[in-house]
Amino acid sequence: MKIFQRILILIISVILLYSCAKPTVVNVVLPGDKDLNCEQLETEVSESQKIKREAEYAKEGTGGNITRVMLFWPAWAKTLHNADVAIRAADDRIFHLFKIMKEKRCSNIAKIEAQILNINTKISITDQLKELKKMYKSGDLTKEEYKKAKSKILN
Repeated sequence: MKIFQRILILIISVILLYSCAKPTVVNVVLPGDKDLNCEQLETEVSESQKIKREAEYAKEGTGGNITRVMLFWPAWAKTLHNADVAIRAADDRIFHLFKIMKEKRCSNIAKIEAQILNINTKISITDQLKELKKMYKSGDLTKEEYKKAKSKILN
């Protein structure tokens, strides 16, 4: 009976560990990348950006992640690790495709560059505002300094 219980616990543990969300990890370089035309490259960039957004969402406090933390925290840690790997791979893929687009002198490169920079700017501004708020709450900044810095970031 004890052997059966141990086997059952082992099986349940393995199922819980591998039931975590596994964001898609893209291959950075694919064999046919250089043969793609500008429109296909743009589609590939969009797909990589979508995968990156999904991986970023997997790191947030979703119901699944909260459940993983409460029931089996190693599954939550594995989800976070997988999401980080997926985000890095998507960023590398976007950079690789962007470099090919530059080599081919695609006409839509300015549009893609604006999309990429806009996404990065939004994240950067959000992070800056969060950090600024922490500094204000901890007493490192006065109210006037906080307001000036906040308006500078937003402008």
